[in-house]
Amino acid sequence: MMRVPAIDVGECVDCEACLDLCPTVFRRNDAGYIEVIELPEYSEEEVEEAIKNCPGDCIAWEEL
Repeated sequence: MMRVPAIDVGECVDCEACLDLCPTVFRRNDAGYIEVIELPEYSEEEVEEAIKNCPGDCIAWEEL
């Protein structure tokens, strides 16, 4: 089973910490929201750092 990071945009405070910490995993989309870039796999270390530093507590792992 694969784990992917997910963002609860309703809880996101748009601080851009995830963009600064993990620009290879997160980006701002055309609508202005932060989203997860679709990748074949994600660096657990980088995503955990984003989760730990997210003031909105809106990033979590999701099982696929």
